[in-house]
Amino acid sequence: MRTDADEAPVWHGELRVLISDPRTETPGVPASAGGGTAPSGRAETYVSYGVRSETTLPHFRRARTEVRRRFQDFSFLHDALVKEFPACIVPPLPEKRRIGYLIGDRFSDEFVQRRVGELQLFLERVCRHPTLQRAAILEQFLASREWVCVRLTQHIDMHTHRGRPVTEEGAAPASAPGMLEQMSDTVLNAFARVRKPDPRFMAITAELERDEESLAQLRRVLLRQRMHVSVAAFDELYATSLGASTEDLATDYSDFATSLDELAVLESGMAPALIDAAAALRALGEQQTAFTTQCTDAVLSRLQSQLAHSQAHSGPLKLRQSKQLDFEGLTDYLAHEVAERDRLLALGGGAAGGNIRGTGVRGYLRSGVDRVLGVDEEQARIERLQRLEGRIDELNDAVRAAHDQALALNQHLTQEHRVYTLGRRRELHDTLARYAAGHVELYRAEGATLDRLIRTLEETETA
Repeated sequence: MRTDADEAPVWHGELRVLISDPRTETPGVPASAGGGTAPSGRAETYVSYGVRSETTLPHFRRARTEVRRRFQDFSFLHDALVKEFPACIVPPLPEKRRIGYLIGDRFSDEFVQRRVGELQLFLERVCRHPTLQRAAILEQFLASREWVCVRLTQHIDMHTHRGRPVTEEGAAPASAPGMLEQMSDTVLNAFARVRKPDPRFMAITAELERDEESLAQLRRVLLRQRMHVSVAAFDELYATSLGASTEDLATDYSDFATSLDELAVLESGMAPALIDAAAALRALGEQQTAFTTQCTDAVLSRLQSQLAHSQAHSGPLKLRQSKQLDFEGLTDYLAHEVAERDRLLALGGGAAGGNIRGTGVRGYLRSGVDRVLGVDEEQARIERLQRLEGRIDELNDAVRAAHDQALALNQHLTQEHRVYTLGRRRELHDTLARYAAGHVELYRAEGATLDRLIRTLEETETA
């Protein structure tokens, strides 16, 4: 017998993407490459990104494609995937409303290049997902030359979309209850608790909580270290909230270099050596700042993205809990109806010890009304038994369907977590490797700067 552990994710091909060549565009104005200052005027200005893809997936019409998309297009793709695949862990988009965005600096080269890296990571996660990589909307996003028409059509579909049961592919192919019923189910499930939690998903939840705590702790450590190295391009408000000082190493190098320049004016005999030492210190400060902006900030951005990706589990896990609560509720309802049928059968032809209207005060009162009205209790019992038999048959079908859905969803989410775990390990390895490589390059550059300074000082002393 096959178990969930035997069911491994299946990839039907490879899909690679590359985002490059960002351009600042304004309708009616020639595009400028690499971001830059936003043009003046009332027309809407935005940044577009070149998206190239290569694939071996059989359903793609072309193996290589190249299109241009803006951030709104990525946002639309994300929302469409979330609606179409509610049981899949859809990677999160980078935050659009950032401080740099709000103060009008979203066209700067630094902001645009960072956004390129974030969107690249988002698309890589989507394209390596065994289910999402086969989504029709993804193919249209990567290849369609009529993307505006696609967005318009999909926009209408998304607004008329209803929640649908999950299949083995993670999509939702059939119709479901209306919005009011969905809202009532959500409210009821929010206060309900699963009676028999699955140990597998308890372990997954505990693992995710540990990973999120570790990522948050690592991010806090790097933020504190960043503040002690260079405050460049960083809000001092964050330094205060982290308990870090704004007296950073790069500023200390710069201040020390300024002091040596001033000393060189007073000590004319030592002026060449002091000036060389000041230049070396300034170079060390610039190297620290470059390391901070190019390496540390990129690592911090990836850690934040990994944290958001881990938190994206909440949607599918809540969906699974809702399905489990539905199954347990239907099972309880079926058990109640079966018990009532058995009670009525035990009454026989008007035997003592009960009435056909049920037990308790409510049953007693309804039975009294029947006697006043002259209702034939045996006939009423038979009619109620017939209704109960029909209801029990319906409930049996509903319980079997809910059970099958719950099993399919459990299997699907197990595979989803396995895919996520494989990707997380790869991303964390790449992130830490990038951070280590950045340190190696920094130490090499600082060593070369200090070697030049030592040679200069030795030559000055010899002369």
